[in-house]
Amino acid sequence: MRLKQWTKNFFVYAALLFNGSLFNPEKFLNVTIIFAAFCLLSSSVYFFNDIFDYESDKNNPDKKSRPIASGAISIKQGYFFAAILFLAAILISYNFNFECFCLLLSYAVINILYTVKLKNFVIIDVMIIAYGFVARALAGAWAADIFLTEWFILCVMFLSLFLALGKRRHELISVKNSRRKVLKSYSVELIDQMTTIISAALLICYALFALNTPDRQKMIFTIPLVLYGVFYYLYIVRVKNSGGAPDVALYKEKPILLTVLIYIAAIIFIRNI
Repeated sequence: MRLKQWTKNFFVYAALLFNGSLFNPEKFLNVTIIFAAFCLLSSSVYFFNDIFDYESDKNNPDKKSRPIASGAISIKQGYFFAAILFLAAILISYNFNFECFCLLLSYAVINILYTVKLKNFVIIDVMIIAYGFVARALAGAWAADIFLTEWFILCVMFLSLFLALGKRRHELISVKNSRRKVLKSYSVELIDQMTTIISAALLICYALFALNTPDRQKMIFTIPLVLYGVFYYLYIVRVKNSGGAPDVALYKEKPILLTVLIYIAAIIFIRNI
C-alpha cells in the first residue's frame, strides 16, 4: 500500500490552508474524507503497478523485496486488494461529491494507462505525475467548496513538474534504476533545461498568486521562502545528485523541512490572524 507515499495526498488540504479555512471543522472534515479516498485509491494503483511490473521488479535490486515481487503476496491476492481499495475509494467519493468522484475516477484511469503504457512516453510521463497533484488540489477545493485561482492551479502544476523532473534526473544518473525504459529518451542536459524553465515559471506564478490574494501585502514576504525552497531543492538535485524521492527529501533534508514548516506557519498566520 506504500503508506509512506500517502504524504502526497496532503495536497488536498492546500485549498484549506490558503483560503484560511484550515480550522473550519466542517470543511476540514469534508477534505479529510477526500484525503482518505485518495489514500485508498493511490494504494489500489500501487497494487496494480506492482502486479504489472512483477517480472521486472523480481530482477531489480531495489524492488525485489516488495511483497508481490518477493512472493509474500500472490498476484491473485494483489488483484483482490487492489479491487477492494478501488471500490472503497470510489464509493466514498461517489456518496460524498460527484465532482470529486469524477476526479478520482480520472486519476485511477490515467494512472492505470500510465502503468500499462504511458510511462514509456517521454515528457508525457512527468505530465501525468503533475496531473495527479493538480487533481488532489482540485478535489480538496471542491470538497470544501473553495474557489481556486488560476495562479494557484499553475503553481501546483509547475511544482509537481519540478519535483517529477528532479526524480527523473536522479533515476537517469543512478545505474541501479536504469531499467526504466523511458529514461533512454531523456538526457541530463534536457532535464536540466526543462527544470530551469519550470522553476522559473513556478516562481513567477507564485509571485503573481501571492500578489493577487486579499493579503498580498503580507503574502509578498513568503516569496523569499519559496525562492529558498526552490533553490535548495535545485542544489539537492544538481549538486548532491539526489532528489529521487521528494517525500524522503522532505524529512531527511533539514533545510527543506524547516522551510516547509516555516512557510506553512506563515500562511496560517497570514490567513487566520
